Amino acid sequence: MTGILNYSSRMAAIAGLALAASIAFAATGAAPRPLTLPISLVDLMRASIEIPADGLWAAAGADKLSEEDWQLADQDAVNLIAATTLIASAGTGKNDRKWVAHADWQSWVREMEKTALAIRAAVKAQDQKTLAAVADQLQQICEGCHTKYRPQTPSDGVSRYPFYPKRELAK
Repeated sequence: MTGILNYSSRMAAIAGLALAASIAFAATGAAPRPLTLPISLVDLMRASIEIPADGLWAAAGADKLSEEDWQLADQDAVNLIAATTLIASAGTGKNDRKWVAHADWQSWVREMEKTALAIRAAVKAQDQKTLAAVADQLQQICEGCHTKYRPQTPSDGVSRYPFYPKRELAK
């Protein structure tokens, strides 16, 4: 019973804080600040989308994945899912605000998120056949977006810059 009361008390406190914050915003005329990335979308793409996508495409094309390979694929899927939330907002790049304002950009973001979630589900199930199919969908999404927004930059990882070296963790 104390757990229920404790939970109820916590929820009431959270609701009270939310109400107080709403009143404070209304009183000051301030609105919650929209998310603006402190980096460019291109930098975000290179570090948080291209590298995980490359890892997932490699996993999808491998003959057989070890337990460690599946764990790395899961990490890549999680990173890709998280990055889709960020690329829906503008960063510091000169074209970022223009890009994210387009309906097709936002559509690609939603498709990428849906595909990244499907990739993670395939990874969790250790279903390499499904992983390969949804990794192909990811490739199509990337190519479609690059064709419109970055036609001079291939989305196949060949021209990756900056190149981030493989990280070895201490045991």
